[in-house]
Amino acid sequence: MDKSTLVTLLKFKRWIDAETLKTIKGISESAYAEKRHLMLRLMNHIHVVDMIFRANISGQQHGYTALNTPETPSVDELEVKMDVCTNWYIQRVSSMAPADLEETIKFSFVDGGEGKMTTIDMLNHMLFHGTYHRGAVGWLISECGGVPPKDVLTVFLRDHNH
Repeated sequence: MDKSTLVTLLKFKRWIDAETLKTIKGISESAYAEKRHLMLRLMNHIHVVDMIFRANISGQQHGYTALNTPETPSVDELEVKMDVCTNWYIQRVSSMAPADLEETIKFSFVDGGEGKMTTIDMLNHMLFHGTYHRGAVGWLISECGGVPPKDVLTVFLRDHNH
């Protein structure tokens, strides 16, 4: 996969994360407190994993001891945090040489196990991981009477990738 494709997929992620959070805002907190909370927990989990892999790619310690945080951020907080994080990925990938994507990086999993992956494998994990969990959030949105955003690349490419 080339840099241009990765940047497009990251822009898709930025767009659909924002659309998903915007849709969650429209779900009644009083009528669907438990499901709405779970939506935010899932979106925060996506963000935490994004931040963990950001640190791995940067060669920094991430400081997380679990795959979610004890506190649940608000939709507004997640909108900012997720946007900033994905913008970092877009800038980082845009500035990489093709060889950088093939670099193998050693890291520690949150559970303490040791791992090593190429940068491109880390990016692919981060991208596909979020898709998996947004699917669950979309299901929860539907259960609360909402209409989940169209979490499909073709819609992004047609309507938003200018």
